[in-house]
Amino acid sequence: MNACFYFYFSSGKFFLPKAITGEFEMNFSLESKPLGTVDRYVIHADDCELEILAGWGAGLNAWRVYVNGKKLDLLYGYRDAETFRKIQADTNAGVCLSPWPGRTANAKWSWKGKDYKLVNNVSWAPHALHGFLHVLPWQFESFASNEKEAVLTLSRDFYGDANAYPFTYKVTNIYTFNGNSFTVKSIVKNTYHETLPYAQGFHPYFMLGKKVNALTLQMPESHKALLDSADIPTGELEAETRFTGNNLIAEFINDYFAFDEKASEHASVILRDPETGNQIDVWQKTGENLWRGIQIYTPPDCESIALEPMSSAPDVLNHHRELIEITPNSSIELLWGASFAQKR
Repeated sequence: MNACFYFYFSSGKFFLPKAITGEFEMNFSLESKPLGTVDRYVIHADDCELEILAGWGAGLNAWRVYVNGKKLDLLYGYRDAETFRKIQADTNAGVCLSPWPGRTANAKWSWKGKDYKLVNNVSWAPHALHGFLHVLPWQFESFASNEKEAVLTLSRDFYGDANAYPFTYKVTNIYTFNGNSFTVKSIVKNTYHETLPYAQGFHPYFMLGKKVNALTLQMPESHKALLDSADIPTGELEAETRFTGNNLIAEFINDYFAFDEKASEHASVILRDPETGNQIDVWQKTGENLWRGIQIYTPPDCESIALEPMSSAPDVLNHHRELIEITPNSSIELLWGASFAQKR
């Protein structure tokens, strides 16, 4: 029989009972560990950890595993409150991007004959970036564990903005963690009386303990979105061939790649250290009204690489390609995850 333990809490660190079936046992716990004034939860799976900033965009803030007795950080995030205050606006590390990912041109868009005005929330361009939920606190719903994995559930309601985005909806994010892997399931429910125009992304920065130009990247067949002078997709695509093999990350990247529609429903992008064999497989369940591609960004310091699941190319509220339309009282589910392994 599978043992399952549920715990609801307000603060502190709580250990769930040890789940034992036959010869297998594993410890799970959930720790409330605020980052300054921002709610942060740490899921412990034996010595491995997954941090989530519930108080700021439900962001994936850290993932720690042990390799040959040494801790290896697999996600870039905010390690202290001062760093968070200084750089979160520029990095947006780990956050859930909703109801659009990436840029919306000139902070305006239209839908069914109506024009809407967004807030220009970046200093480098006149655009609106990443939606609304990436800077908002999310609500703790539950935490559960069995002998194999721990599950944290957070949710966020959006109540609409008449001038910018009048629609209402709810996102429930379910984070499942077993130490060497995690999954994120997003359930998006339309609570508005009309069809909800929607898109989503995530903004995790992955790392393997060395500069990314010493690492390789492998992608499925895909096409890069071409951009205009304002960094907005033109609608044209070109075949991407740099990373169809296991090639070094030898140049700056800040592009969206649409997965080939003929590709598998399970698309993987693999980041690998050819010296150690350590690798991270970032996978997505792809298809219509699901994830459709990935935004890749290499920060100037080259300490990490953003591998961002996206349901569409940037500026989707204007071009409407791959825009998800959710009817009233209906829901969609988006699923992605990452796994760590050593392969020689």
